[in-house]
Amino acid sequence: MRFHRILATAGTVVALASVSACGGLPSAGSPQEAGDFLTSTLSCESIDIASPPEVQRVEAMGMTGINGGGECKEPAGHDGDVDFLTIEDMEAFQTAVKGDEDERDELMIGDDFVVDPSSDDQRRQLLKAGLLFLNCTPDFKAPSGKSAEDGEIEGCSTTDYSDDLD
Repeated sequence: MRFHRILATAGTVVALASVSACGGLPSAGSPQEAGDFLTSTLSCESIDIASPPEVQRVEAMGMTGINGGGECKEPAGHDGDVDFLTIEDMEAFQTAVKGDEDERDELMIGDDFVVDPSSDDQRRQLLKAGLLFLNCTPDFKAPSGKSAEDGEIEGCSTTDYSDDLD
């Protein structure tokens, strides 16, 4: 499995928002359901579910609050594979995200899963499907016309805006 991107960038795969802050986000319930969501949204050719040892390695790198994950392989558009994690403790997960300065606004979240898209096209498709960005950048304010809601912990918010989205 090419779960290496999450393992290699475990510090970057740390973003989730609260259900209460963002009500109505898509929910997965399990790694397979998160994979099904990505398949329907991004047309993944296949889904590889992370093994328990792979998930444990991500946890050992500081990602708390997770309980599974995997990879959407060969999504339509050939923009690169998409990693995802399922979350069991949003507060713990967002605390880990807030501590990571590298990717504080790169990840997209659902109610109980996080996605690390590979391209702007994927980000746009995921936004249309109801995911949002988790932004834990200090003093973040969404620009006019964009929304931002408080996240699970102070200093994090969910938003439909990303500095990196063209």
